[in-house]
Amino acid sequence: DPRLPFGALLFGYAVAGFTFMGFNRQWWQMAIIMGSASLLEVTFSWLLHRRKIVPLSAFITSCSLSILLNYSHHSWVLLFPVFLAIGSKYVLTVDGKHVFNPAMFGVAVSLLVSREWITAAPAYQWAGGDVTISVFIATAAVMLFVFRVGKTPLVVSFLVFYALQTGVRAYIMRHHLPWQTLFVGTLESPPFYLFTFYMITDPATSPKTTRGQVLLALALVLNDGVLHFKESVYTFFYAALTV
Repeated sequence: DPRLPFGALLFGYAVAGFTFMGFNRQWWQMAIIMGSASLLEVTFSWLLHRRKIVPLSAFITSCSLSILLNYSHHSWVLLFPVFLAIGSKYVLTVDGKHVFNPAMFGVAVSLLVSREWITAAPAYQWAGGDVTISVFIATAAVMLFVFRVGKTPLVVSFLVFYALQTGVRAYIMRHHLPWQTLFVGTLESPPFYLFTFYMITDPATSPKTTRGQVLLALALVLNDGVLHFKESVYTFFYAALTV
């Protein structure tokens, strides 16, 4: 099951963030998110489908939520994106399959509707660029060479298209920001890492054909580019929600 190494990588990255990479949340907040997501997944699966499951997918989703979101007012607010993410898997479905990646839906909708009760994790917490790049490479190796999960065209085309789009933005902003800053800042960004490997590659919500995967990557990058020129932040989550 490729979710096992992916889950281990993401959990290890989250632990590194809460121990020495400067994440501004506490370990017990991460534990609450993971526990509540897993419990909710087990409960919904049994009540709605009479299936007993090991909530590995919910565990991976909760790791993403723990890393990406910040709760500056009250810790209980962290249950809202958990409910959105896991609930969307069982409510927003077509032919029994969810239509949004759960973590992406939880993050995007929380940021859109919470009126700053829930915010994106602050930029200053991403101090461990070397760690991010190492995990990025390890995850790519697992996906592309070890388990061959069938999303290689999607990942590769998204990275190529996004690099081209970043190049265009770097040229337009050349008098305000060094191009190296834009490229390195993107590659060292944990949100970009999570989006590339854990959200757009969701088997239930991404195309199976090569053509479909390339077109999805192109649509995501084009939407993201438009949102960037609108000065939006966390653009790829909103782009994915839109697509």
